[in-house]
Amino acid sequence: MTIVWKDEWCTGEDDVDKQHRVLFQYLADLEAHMSAGDVNERYVKNLLTNLGIFTRSHFCYEEICMRTHRCSVASQNKEQHIKLLAAYTQYVKRFEAEGLSEDLIQKLHDFLYSWLVNHILKIDTKLRECMD
Repeated sequence: MTIVWKDEWCTGEDDVDKQHRVLFQYLADLEAHMSAGDVNERYVKNLLTNLGIFTRSHFCYEEICMRTHRCSVASQNKEQHIKLLAAYTQYVKRFEAEGLSEDLIQKLHDFLYSWLVNHILKIDTKLRECMD
């Protein structure tokens, strides 16, 4: 179930779209490692660390863009970001407590996939309507 960027996910803000493509690449990379049977503790630790750093930065930038353009879903977007980061944190804690498992990897994959497709399609694309 490889995810591929679609133009319908564009927000109208180039930097946000570039950042979204990076997030999609994280998922594609995880899928490639899963397909190759090459998911190990070091890989997952690096993935979680890098994804966390990048995501927090992206969320800040995107929230600023939505506020700047007075987007009607700005507060909803911020609330969802808080929920997404809380869910992400639970995966990090689970990994730290239990270590690597197939179940963890599959659930992490499914979470990332759902987050990217559902959040971008339902919330982030609303930015398009607000661009000057």
